[in-house]
Amino acid sequence: MSRRRIAIYIGIALLAAFVLFKIGEKVFIMIKMRGHRGMPPTPVEIAKAQQQQWQDQIHSTGTISAIQGVMIAPQVSGQITKIYFTSGTDVKKGDLLFQIYPDILEAQLANNKAALSLAQVNYDRATVLYQKKVASKEQLDQYTTELQQAQANLAQTQAQLVQHNIVAPFSGRIGLKMVDEGNFVNVGQNLVSLQQMNPMRVDFYVPDRYINSLKIGDAVEVKPSSADDNTVYVGNVYAFNSNVDPDTRSFSMWAQIPNPDEDLIPGTYVDITMYVGKPHPVITVPQTAALFSPQGEYVYTVADGKATKTQVTVGMRENNWIEIKSGLKAGDTVVTAGQVKLYDGAPIVIAPTSTYAAENPPAIKYVTFPKGQPLTPEEPTSLDITTNSTGATSPAPATTTTPASTNNTATSTDAKSTSVATPTDTNKASSTTTKNVPVTTAPAGTKSN
Repeated sequence: MSRRRIAIYIGIALLAAFVLFKIGEKVFIMIKMRGHRGMPPTPVEIAKAQQQQWQDQIHSTGTISAIQGVMIAPQVSGQITKIYFTSGTDVKKGDLLFQIYPDILEAQLANNKAALSLAQVNYDRATVLYQKKVASKEQLDQYTTELQQAQANLAQTQAQLVQHNIVAPFSGRIGLKMVDEGNFVNVGQNLVSLQQMNPMRVDFYVPDRYINSLKIGDAVEVKPSSADDNTVYVGNVYAFNSNVDPDTRSFSMWAQIPNPDEDLIPGTYVDITMYVGKPHPVITVPQTAALFSPQGEYVYTVADGKATKTQVTVGMRENNWIEIKSGLKAGDTVVTAGQVKLYDGAPIVIAPTSTYAAENPPAIKYVTFPKGQPLTPEEPTSLDITTNSTGATSPAPATTTTPASTNNTATSTDAKSTSVATPTDTNKASSTTTKNVPVTTAPAGTKSN
């Protein structure tokens, strides 16, 4: 048998198989339709599409940071002789944290004070003699120079002594100490972390297409991963980056949020929601009504006791509702439960009981800044309502005298005699909303469901 004839037979066989497949497919569809027509109506649950006022949302993720946060490090090398704080507690601005072996400088300070006293006496005597025409101008100039050198030496020693007494640069929460008393430390070595706890900063990115829609002062809603789902921290944007990241086509922003209970800590992951534009009407249905397939989203609408498969375009989601951009109008009835057994044109009956019990919207607690705040951006130090008047301070600078003054003796506070304040909680006046207050209404600018 020739190859040509074999090829003809194979083609005829393939054509016959294709025809039989199509005939079988039509028979299967007919049998299926007959089966559907014989099936009883499917019980389903329904709801009506509603028109609600929504705002466009921007969703992002970010990280909580401290508006002020530093790693305390020494400016001089030496042995740690005293640690004045307890790890994990709050300290105030000016509180002593560490002392690095100061004995040599304190002895030098006492020597400089004595030298300054002598220089002052010599200067005063030379001044009197010069006024009486007994001493020359050259002698007065010499004693004046000696007095100024003594003052400079004392100031230099005091400045060095300040570096040996490390104080808190601002109020905040001290972290875990990385050294103990007796350790030798070098310049720039990490000793302990200090973070301002209220308010907090949120670092996040937004796509560049929203650049012209956002401005300083816009409200942000922040849900930290460490807080319960019904707690939302409401703050405001206070800084934009000066450029767009060319790799991600997004730009970074900073927002500040209140942290009155100081339960948020730097590094926490957060979900961020921002609202842009004005509220506008949208068609919404319960989220359980929308189904998804490779061909696109669809719902089953109900009319005349039958379910009709309707293609839709979905948009934003909010709580238990989903926006329908096209395919439905307000008042349309859609199936919300029981779609598994449905097909286009299937007969339905309304179920007497509801599978999903009606739920009230969750009571959300908004943690907000008090009236009149948030504070001016980049001015967190105004949170320090009380001053550390009794706390430890670094040695006070000497009172210098001018050559024209007499009988003035320079003084200095000895570092060892400086009192140390017990660490106390930092001021929490940045917010009046606490975990125990009643739930407040949604802040202005958010949409209502």
